[in-house]
Amino acid sequence: MMETSEIGYSPNEDQGVQAFIRTLNSLRNDFLQKIKQYTECLREKIFLISISSISLLIVLFFYTFAIYLQPIIFVDFNKHVMSKTMLKPSIVSSIQEPYIYSKNQYFNRTRKPSENVIAFLVASFAGDIRRAYNPYPKLGEKLFQLDERLGDNKITDIIIFHTGYPFRADITSIVHTTARNVLFVNVDHIFYKFSPGFDPHIRDPTWTQKGKWHYHHMCYFWFKQVFELKIIQRYRYMMRLDDDSGIEGKWPNVFEIIAKRQAVYMANRREVDFNYVVPGVTLVRNLTVAFMKKYKIKPRNPDMMADVFNHTIEIPNYWNNVEVIDLSLIRQIEVIDFMRWVDESRGIFLYRWGDAPLRYITLALFVNATQILHLNKLGLGYCHPC
Repeated sequence: MMETSEIGYSPNEDQGVQAFIRTLNSLRNDFLQKIKQYTECLREKIFLISISSISLLIVLFFYTFAIYLQPIIFVDFNKHVMSKTMLKPSIVSSIQEPYIYSKNQYFNRTRKPSENVIAFLVASFAGDIRRAYNPYPKLGEKLFQLDERLGDNKITDIIIFHTGYPFRADITSIVHTTARNVLFVNVDHIFYKFSPGFDPHIRDPTWTQKGKWHYHHMCYFWFKQVFELKIIQRYRYMMRLDDDSGIEGKWPNVFEIIAKRQAVYMANRREVDFNYVVPGVTLVRNLTVAFMKKYKIKPRNPDMMADVFNHTIEIPNYWNNVEVIDLSLIRQIEVIDFMRWVDESRGIFLYRWGDAPLRYITLALFVNATQILHLNKLGLGYCHPC
């Protein structure tokens, strides 16, 4: 029998192989352990990503669904305004006024309404009645001035749109001040309304005066609401005159002038609203572009429309504390649709789009330059405030 040492076999070599095998096994086990840890970590990340993606999809679904249900104008700050509602041709709304008191009732007589009307808007008393400002004595002075200065033979009706209710002494003072027929029309039922879908509780105005939303309501009233009142439907021309404004010198019968010249608007001087004073006022351009594109409208007054777009930080307007307007303009279907676009955009309450720039744009869209008369060219004086 031969010795194992004779064929070159060494016990030390066997131990080396076994150590090498153990090292390989250790490396393999470490590698497998790391693979397992990596797989578990990857599985956790995939799970979290899946949960996040599903949550995001759910949020996007409900957000899109909620937006789809809202009939508003979406403002794209760089492009246009797109409407979620389809506007159809319609006639002028006719809202019945619940409370009207007239000079004819006071004197218990009958008298047909005139063809034209001079309209005022007067706010109600505020706060403690003993300290509240009473607008009616000053209004009486304006009516006395009208009788003295406007050459219409004192035949034009006066409507005093008001919130709240004047005292009887204020009514009697007014009806005895002027020879004209005067109608007191309460507008509480519409004046405090907001554009559809607008929530005044969750928003603050970008611009305020005389109360949180008071000025916005005034703009809303003179741009749209006043023309929907049934009592206005009986008149051909309407002069708006604010109670803090007045005519100066002798005026001819402006209603005869506007009719003779076949005009539809008598404008005051040009002014501007600056975007840094009224943030968001320039966004009205987006709505105007979208409206023209939707209905393929070519502006009747391209120079005025260019004036709307030619100045980066401002929107032009006619200072309409006094204005004379042919009410047939407001009864046109296209004009009614434009007013509805503005209303549904909520721009009056979101950005305090004033009735003056909105009127300016309306004229640019639908009125020829020859149909607009200007007080300064007619030599008619005006003051504000006065």
